[in-house]
Amino acid sequence: MPHRLITAVFAVLLLCAGGVPRSAAATAVGPTVRDVVEFTSIVHGQDEDELNRQVSPDGSRAFIVTRRADVRGDCTRYEVRMLDLDRDRLAAGRPRPPRTVFTIESSQDNDSVDPVVREPRWAGNGALVFLARLDGSARQVFKLDVATRRLEQLTREPRGIESFAISEDLRRIVYTSFDPNPALKPGARSVVVGNNSFWDVKFGQNDLRAQRRRYLFLTTESGSRKPARQLGESMPENGLRPRVDISPDGRWAVLPVPTPQRQLEWAGMFPWVREMTARFGPAVSIDPLGYFTSPGSYIPRRLVAYRLSDGSAQAIVDAPDDAASPASQMRSDRLWLRDGRSVILAGTLLPRGTGARDGASHVVEYWPDSNRWEVVAALEHRLDNAYGTGGGQDGFVVLDGEKSRRFVRRDGGGWLELGRADAASPAASSAAQATAAWRLRIDQKPDQPADVIAVGPAGKHVRLTHLNPQYSAGDWGTTRSYAWTDARNRQWVGGLMLPAGFVPGRRHPLVIQTYGYSPERFYLDGSNVADGYTSGFPGRAFLREGILVLALPTRPVGRARADFRERMQAFLDSTESAIKSLVADGTADPGRIGIIGFSMTGEQVLNLVTFSDAPIRAASLIDGDANTLFSMTVSYGARDGILSKKEATNGGGPFGAGLERWIRTDPALHTHCVRAAMRIETYGPWVLNNWDIHALLRRQYKPAEMVVLPGGTHNLGRPGDRMISLQGNVDWYRFWLKGEERSEPFLPDESTETLRTQYARWRQMAELKQVEDRKPRCSDVSPW
Repeated sequence: MPHRLITAVFAVLLLCAGGVPRSAAATAVGPTVRDVVEFTSIVHGQDEDELNRQVSPDGSRAFIVTRRADVRGDCTRYEVRMLDLDRDRLAAGRPRPPRTVFTIESSQDNDSVDPVVREPRWAGNGALVFLARLDGSARQVFKLDVATRRLEQLTREPRGIESFAISEDLRRIVYTSFDPNPALKPGARSVVVGNNSFWDVKFGQNDLRAQRRRYLFLTTESGSRKPARQLGESMPENGLRPRVDISPDGRWAVLPVPTPQRQLEWAGMFPWVREMTARFGPAVSIDPLGYFTSPGSYIPRRLVAYRLSDGSAQAIVDAPDDAASPASQMRSDRLWLRDGRSVILAGTLLPRGTGARDGASHVVEYWPDSNRWEVVAALEHRLDNAYGTGGGQDGFVVLDGEKSRRFVRRDGGGWLELGRADAASPAASSAAQATAAWRLRIDQKPDQPADVIAVGPAGKHVRLTHLNPQYSAGDWGTTRSYAWTDARNRQWVGGLMLPAGFVPGRRHPLVIQTYGYSPERFYLDGSNVADGYTSGFPGRAFLREGILVLALPTRPVGRARADFRERMQAFLDSTESAIKSLVADGTADPGRIGIIGFSMTGEQVLNLVTFSDAPIRAASLIDGDANTLFSMTVSYGARDGILSKKEATNGGGPFGAGLERWIRTDPALHTHCVRAAMRIETYGPWVLNNWDIHALLRRQYKPAEMVVLPGGTHNLGRPGDRMISLQGNVDWYRFWLKGEERSEPFLPDESTETLRTQYARWRQMAELKQVEDRKPRCSDVSPW
């Protein structure tokens, strides 16, 4: 069992001055929750590659798309902003200020990783095309004339559009749309469940998110009101929406088609497919009958060419490509050449007997009119992305694993690979070359918000944006790297966020925020390893309350990704050791420590508070996963990866030989061991994880509160929802770690009375926790 840390008695903190809880200090310094929620972020142009693809063809300007919440109006404002790239003004360090050319305000921006504006790109030098949801309607393709700011709707797909491609003349569009697939079909009065999920059967009739989603490829003429032409058959979702393409002349499209009927065959032929099937999509091997599950997390796909004039299809390569994870479904891997007669296909496997390197991924050139292909190169690893370089000569760059490889067309045909890996940046284009070696970059650090800069040939930096002038590191707190070693000698490096006026040597309350830490990116609210995955993390808003934040990394230094059980063990070891280290150096108060888990780390936090002796006084599970029997049954049929993950984590299924291990590992069967005050948040209208945990804790008179946001999504987007979640967590930890209460109502639907009721509930829980804390520690043996 891990070393026990002594938890300080909390009653003195909670009840003082005759039992009146303390209020926040009047001189608090730092951002409020509203300040955090209303922070401006870049949603398109988030990294260097994407940013330089947003340079206009003539190189004179670039665009970014920003998002800013309006808490008072409970809406989100998107702005398309033009950045000045005039070479002379850049050289002089005096570019024109960014110019907003288009604005959308949305009251239905529910998902922070599914923005209202998607897939923006240039159409010539004077127009942008993009997907957008306007006024709550289905997502469509639009064209924006930058000079006149005139917006034109190009599609009218009633089901909405998930991805699109458009010909150079803007006349023909290829796109992806949902194919509604409810378990209970329209007009039916009953449904045989079979291997359909609980969520689909109970909630899928009017909610695409609950369904086992399927997609269609379609093509239409811009502005047409006629029904679009379907390309191929309805397809199962393969982790994420598929990316589409179109030839410059609008005659052809090469599209990725999931092929579940050949998954076992290809797994026997290609080691990559076999590995990905075992890792991401085990349905075909664990349930070849499709009796209790079906492929959905990973399905090998093959590329098919479609003639758009009549919708006819022709197979290209009788083998799958190497796309595997959900994110890779949206990678760039088909690059049409300027004349439109051929296309580069990057990251495809090749059939045996073709002379190709066995099992390797390849780059091939394909001519659809003659239906022939030739190998350009074999990849050393697997494809990450591919980009065209533009200019006066055909060329492209592939990211072969982490290696950048550039190819240019030979004068006599064929391809020449340039010797230097840095001969061109992955996103290099004729536009970027036109700026005479000026490159766009995102400039950010843990304490420096993201802004766009231009970097010149001599290394000169010119700032192009200042998106958050209200930010000041002196007031908003500082972040420093914090390193520690766990009991198994793993090395960890996280981020320790300190408030303004922090005094070393004085013990402070601490909240551990999980889900990752990057020392290179700005840390605002939650995990800073990627944009959008923040949901209930208040981050810097804790600093205003005098609560320190430790951003916990997802893996130790220098360690590859481990299996599910190893990850769980590493998480518990990391958290326990971090607390010991922060207590030992006098930074953290061992009696005032909290932790927040989101999604996958929600499951890890649940196991921590159940099976570990770490002195966690309060915890939050934010729309978290769970390795419980309830979670297994409620998620039955949803994703094969979900089922296999739960069984792998618990050492087998809850039956037969695996039953004993499951009983030892399922935290729902050990809730009597939980001592932390638990806040559980769940998003959406469905029944999700941790209802069992909430019910069992309440049944035992343990402090537990569940907050449901029926209109929320896994990655909260609406300002009102984010305020409820973030402020709710700030209130929770102020109460449990500092004995403080908020007196001013300002959340949606909140009043003085509802706020009074909230703290009446929590005071009752505090009394119950005092009783709980006097009981002996749980003697159950930890499975970790």
